[in-house]
Parts: sequence; C-alpha cells; structure tokens
Amino acid sequence: MFSGDPVELSKSLHYGETLGLDELEIFVHITDVIDVEGELGEVSKTSRAKETDIFVRGVVDNRVGFGFTNDLRFLNDTVKKVYSSAKANKKDKNWQSLPEPRKYHRIEEYDPEIEKMSVEEVIDTCQRIIDLTPEGITPAFCDARREIGKKYCVNTNGIEVSEKGTWNAAYSYLIGKTKTGVTPGCLGIEITRRKKLNLEKIVSSAARDVELSKNLKKAESGLTDVIIHPYALEDLLCYTLLTSVLGENVMRGKSFLKGKIGTRVCSEKLTIVDDPFHKNGVSTMKCDFEGVPTEKTVLIQDGILENFLWNDYWGKRAGKGSTGNGYRNILKGTVETKPTNIVIEEGDGNVFDMREGYYVKGFQGAHSSNPESGEFSVVCNPAFRVENGEITGGCVFMISGNIYELLKNIEEIDKEKITGTGMLSPLIRFKDVHAAAK
Repeated sequence: MFSGDPVELSKSLHYGETLGLDELEIFVHITDVIDVEGELGEVSKTSRAKETDIFVRGVVDNRVGFGFTNDLRFLNDTVKKVYSSAKANKKDKNWQSLPEPRKYHRIEEYDPEIEKMSVEEVIDTCQRIIDLTPEGITPAFCDARREIGKKYCVNTNGIEVSEKGTWNAAYSYLIGKTKTGVTPGCLGIEITRRKKLNLEKIVSSAARDVELSKNLKKAESGLTDVIIHPYALEDLLCYTLLTSVLGENVMRGKSFLKGKIGTRVCSEKLTIVDDPFHKNGVSTMKCDFEGVPTEKTVLIQDGILENFLWNDYWGKRAGKGSTGNGYRNILKGTVETKPTNIVIEEGDGNVFDMREGYYVKGFQGAHSSNPESGEFSVVCNPAFRVENGEITGGCVFMISGNIYELLKNIEEIDKEKITGTGMLSPLIRFKDVHAAAK
C-alpha cells in the first residue's frame, strides 16, 4: 500500500533505469470526494469516490513514451510498457530533459477539518441549502461537495515532492414561476479551501436573482453598456484569452497574442495575474503536475501583455523555462499547460453607476467561441436590465464581438473580487457592446 512518501516510488524509477530508460517520471494523483446532490427540493444522490491516477513518462534516446494506470500494483508493468512505447516512437529533436529540482514556496492549502468531514455532514449541508430556499422558489438542483486531493511526483533528475489540498463547495440552482412560464435558473455558489461555507449567502443571492427575473424587461438591440459577473466572464475567457496565453499555443501559431509581448492588448485598466499562491484560490498549489514549483506570473499589466504560461517542455523549447503550469490530461495521459488561479485586479469604481445597460451573470454558448481569433457570440442568461444604477428586472439577449475588442472597452472595474472555479475577479463594466434582443 502506498503510504504517501514519494521515496516509495524510487524503486520503480530504478526499475525503469535497469530496463534502459534514460529518464523516467512518475506522477500520482489521488482524490477522495464526497458528493451529495439535491433535486426539486429533496436530497437525491449521495456518493463517495476514491480514485488513484498514475501517469508515467519515460525517455529513451530522445524518444518519449507515456503510460497510465489506476493501480500502484501494476506500476512496474506500466513502466515496462512506457519503455516499449518510447523505443517505438520517433525521436523528438526538441526534447531536452525532464524537470530538475528547484525550491518550493510554503503555502497553506489544506484544512484538516475538511478531511474529517463525514458523509452525514455533507448530506446535512445539502439539506440545509434546500431548507434555506424561500417559499415560492424551487430548488431545482443543489450540491454539496467535499474533496481531498493528494499528488506525488518523482523523477530520475531528483524531483521528490508531495502535496495535499482540501476543498469544500456548495451551490444552489433556483427557479421561480412567472406569468408565462419559469425564470432562468439562477446560481449561488461558494468554493473554499476551508470548512466553513456561507450557505445563507449562497441561497439568498440566487433567490434574489430569481425574484428580479420574475419582472420581465424587454431587451433592446444596439451598442450598450454591459456589466459582466466573474462567473460569466470566466466562462468566456476560458475559451478565448486564456487559450492564447498558453505558451504551447503561441509556439504552434494558434494564439492571437503571438508576437505581442510588450504591446497593449486591452484596456489600461486591466491587470491579469496567474497566482498559484492566492489564499482564496481554488487552484492554489506549491507545485504543478510535473513537480515543478509554481510561480506568480503577470500576464497583462495595465493593458500590456507581459508573459505567457509554460509547462516544462514548451518552456525549455522556447528558452523561457517553466512557469509551473504543467498539467496532466487524464484522457490523453500527456502533459499540457493550464492556468492556476487567474486573478483580475480590482479597480476603484462602482460598475452600477450608469444610466442604462445590462448586468449579465451567465453565458450560454461560450464554448463555441473561436480560441484563435477571439470571436464570440453568446446568449446572456440569466441577465438583467439596469436603469439609473438599479437592477429593474430580468431579460434575455445576445452579445457578440471579439474578446480583445471587448477588453479594450472596459469602462469600470469594481472594488471587490469574487471567487469562481478558476478565476478571482471583480464585476467589470464594458461599453459599446453589440447586443441583439431575443
């Protein structure tokens, strides 16, 4: 049984070397998840899943092979298959080496109180969300989730690192009746690395949006001001800007931002940082999925593009080095590049200080955006009409354009960040957004 000490994996490293592997890397990812779902006002499903994913990467004469197993008892067999795979693959003329040891930052991402949580406690959390839902509003879906994650990485270059993290999360998805049907689904959510969740806030924020949505307002087509909530903005950026700051996409010519380091790419009001050390971040970590120390990377500073994100392979290939953003694709078994906590710095304004416009809390269709050009066309739902600084009712409409033009048209950034699943950002108001009424 694997006790959690990376040194235990050293025997398999030695085995790989005896087979003839020049380099070998073993990455172990273990998750323990309790998940409780609710539907239409009742707890409907409870599950507990413990999974172990083991990724193996080996190199023979600049030929790279990959392997995967769920069972540590078969690790040596997987190493043997990786050796055979590497021998059969073509040489990678750009291969340099696996990552080398470096110093790690000390961060706090683990709460023992979360690890102690029982299935019954998570069920109680889900039931509490249902009980807090006001009369006249339907808790269509809700969820409570507690997760423990552990990762271990060793390689023949001397990396031996382990890390443990905890997450506690809950959401409430509410709907209400209108004169003609039902409101859009309105979401309240909180994700934290500590045990305490503000369930009252989760439910009340969604319930407030449902009540506002009952007062239907007509949307109008044309250029308008739009306030975008961080949950919606994260969804849009995920399929546009954030794919373009990945170094491997830049090197492959699949990034709109290629060749633009040092130039203004958006409003001078905007600063975006990849921050793996943020205390409120969901992806706070001391090392990436290659065992490389994470580091804080300024992507955009006052509108100027400063850096891209790199894993070890592409960072070395570009002569930049890794930024600690290596990530394992569980479906392919390969190493890719992924942001940690994307942080948009707050401003000093009041985004609702406007005569008229819209407030958007969700997008539909963001996944169909063009990641290379930044073009997008999305349905805004749930969304609200804003008149004289006040939200006056719900509406549905579309916006379209180019993400880089949108980011140049930032008019105001709010003073407080909101934590999403992968991004921490304030509310942002954009001007001259192309809206189409539905």
